[in-house]
Amino acid sequence: MLRKILFICWCCLFSGLLWAFDLTELQNQLQRPQNIKGDFTQQRFLRGTNKPIIAQGQFVLVPKAGLLWQMKKPFADTMRVRKSGIDQLNANNKWIASKQSASAQKNQVKLFLDLLAGQTNSIQSQFTMQLQGTAQNWKLQLQPKSVLMKQIFTRIDIQGDESVKKIILSEVQGDRTEITFSALKINTALNRFEQNAVLP
Repeated sequence: MLRKILFICWCCLFSGLLWAFDLTELQNQLQRPQNIKGDFTQQRFLRGTNKPIIAQGQFVLVPKAGLLWQMKKPFADTMRVRKSGIDQLNANNKWIASKQSASAQKNQVKLFLDLLAGQTNSIQSQFTMQLQGTAQNWKLQLQPKSVLMKQIFTRIDIQGDESVKKIILSEVQGDRTEITFSALKINTALNRFEQNAVLP
């Protein structure tokens, strides 16, 4: 399930200043940082249940390059998301490619990266987008329009300021995933492991 969320997800609002902040400005704002580090909390609400499945950890995002996703709880698991796909770090500290089908993986990985990096032009080919708010407090709602995305999502909600702070994925079968990003650090030096994991 974590793989599915990572696929989607890198592929992420309301005020009287609706037209003062547009998609082009949002894209430019989200692409400005060279990298972003921080913590994440992922809550997955399964249909028919009230108690979410919670995962927590740290991440490193380099826009247009990739994402390092290090889950710490409920168990340790390290993955990276790049344009080439998703890899998982095994017990021997070797990156192993995901077994997800190549065509599905390519589309989903691209969406997840586009969401986090603010690639709104790419997202518009698969979603209808409605942006509200200002540069300091915005919300973006995505309604699927491609056949593939209509099979997976009913909608995606993203909110943030200078970076994405929260993504809510509402799925067709009734499940919902909320990912919150916190303790963010922008443009800090990457250590060797982070560089090797994220950069091409």
